[in-house]
Amino acid sequence: MSINWVYFSDTKTSPSEIKTLLEKDDFQLTTTYQLERLHSLLMENSQSVIFLKSGSLYNVYDLSQEISALYPHAYIIIIVPDNMENLKRAMQMGASDTLKSSFEEEELLETILHAKKFMLHRAKMDHNNINLPKVESRVLAISSPKGGVGKTVLTINLAVAFAKMGKKVAIIDGNLQFGDVAMYCNLKPKRTIYEWVKEGYGRDTYPLSQYMTSSEFDVSILAAPQRPEFFEGISEQHIKAAIEEMKKQFDIVLIDMATYLSDIHLRCIDLADEILLLTTNELSVMRLTQLYLETLETINLRDKVKLILNRFQKGQSLEVKKIEEIFDMDVYHTFPEQSNVVLESINAGYPFILSNSRSHIGKSVLKLSERLFTENKDEILEVKKDKRWYLLGK
Repeated sequence: MSINWVYFSDTKTSPSEIKTLLEKDDFQLTTTYQLERLHSLLMENSQSVIFLKSGSLYNVYDLSQEISALYPHAYIIIIVPDNMENLKRAMQMGASDTLKSSFEEEELLETILHAKKFMLHRAKMDHNNINLPKVESRVLAISSPKGGVGKTVLTINLAVAFAKMGKKVAIIDGNLQFGDVAMYCNLKPKRTIYEWVKEGYGRDTYPLSQYMTSSEFDVSILAAPQRPEFFEGISEQHIKAAIEEMKKQFDIVLIDMATYLSDIHLRCIDLADEILLLTTNELSVMRLTQLYLETLETINLRDKVKLILNRFQKGQSLEVKKIEEIFDMDVYHTFPEQSNVVLESINAGYPFILSNSRSHIGKSVLKLSERLFTENKDEILEVKKDKRWYLLGK
């Protein structure tokens, strides 16, 4: 198992003793004095142990709280002045251990040993598929009332972008008759949602995970049935159960929606935290998008919508401001027209976020994933604060 050892100090204090001890054990320590770089390091590796040094710009306890909320799998060790050490407060703020600034080598060695044992134990649990409930799991429904606008491509590449952040990600192919998420990933699943409904639904001995297909880019897929007629045996109760089960195992669940709204798909968007509604600046697509929005408004789900404009080219057709006026809502994100990159990715069965990440559209997907991730930070922190105050009886 590879552990990502990280040291952060906003006062540029050297990690000399820590670095020396880790190197004796053939571990490498990455040092950073910039908070942005720290976030980047934690996104890249979910097996991270972090030493946080108390400084002048950031309160180490508050920083520990923020990091534990954003990266719940990180093992946080805070280093504080002797007169500020408060183990109870550290635990409340999400830290795993503490060290005094005047620590002895033996204390440091013991702290490192505890961190190693913890990470090894967690890796063993992950290997045995023992999963703790994901209390902060998010469900995103990727929707469009028009086929061929890039919905499935966005779903797959956005999923991979989240996976690159260290998130555990799953996709549900919601197009139960003609879904092609697996094909776009160059996969031929032997088991699909149909087999789960037929064999595993309602049976603890046949968990949903056994019917999902793992891709080489760390995204799990619950594929659509292999035959169009098989969808008739799948109900909204099945979909609800699948989503609730996946929320216990995955940080992010993306649903690649069909173009129509059946009872099953209404259930999907009802359970979704956000609806990413994909459109283009073609009048026929916008007309259907407007009807879709009106439908969501009648069932009080329009507030969940984030409008995504795909294949946008400046100077062609309508400008963004005009589109916003038509829909009476802001365009949340815009993707550039880059059909050559997308078609090459589809034909290869490999996401362009990996094969061509420096392309304009690859950078745009990363930007969208980062924005969605960043905007969720405050929500997570508020939830954790509310829970903490409740537990303390405040």
